[in-house]
Amino acid sequence: MTTRNSLLPAGLAAGASAAIAAIALVWQYRAKKSSGRLVKDVMVDDVLTIDASALLMRAAQLMRDANVGVLPVVEDGRLRGIVTDRDLVVRGMAEGVDPASVRVGECATWDIVCARETSPVEEAMEVMAECQIGRLPVVDADNRVVGILTLSSLALRARRRGDALETAQEVSKRSARAA
Repeated sequence: MTTRNSLLPAGLAAGASAAIAAIALVWQYRAKKSSGRLVKDVMVDDVLTIDASALLMRAAQLMRDANVGVLPVVEDGRLRGIVTDRDLVVRGMAEGVDPASVRVGECATWDIVCARETSPVEEAMEVMAECQIGRLPVVDADNRVVGILTLSSLALRARRRGDALETAQEVSKRSARAA
């Protein structure tokens, strides 16, 4: 799993302290122009999850019943991946798998990015735009799912609609390239 703010490896060259100082200045600048809103202010906090060992059929039924297109995939209660309605179709049905016998873990995306609920909304939108993803799981310090940030939740709850629209346009670039 990838997070935006990674720890630096031990034993970096002397230039690391200068780089860290530069990064700190950038974050201070961003904080000053930030709206002050955190991911927890705009995320959806009523999130269904699914265990990696569940069947694809169960994932499809959960998505249908809850009217959602994504389920965070958990193992032992911790976020491990994500499965979308598109994953079910492209990695499952299109490959001819039997949804009543194939596990979610076989179709899930395991290399994911996520956010913390205390992350600034602007930072989460940057991650979504850079990674071209429309749904960003939100986890606590133990990697337990506490919410999900979606383009819809941003559009409905963000203070500046232009920011949500800009993020959606960046995410959509992936679709435009594929066409």
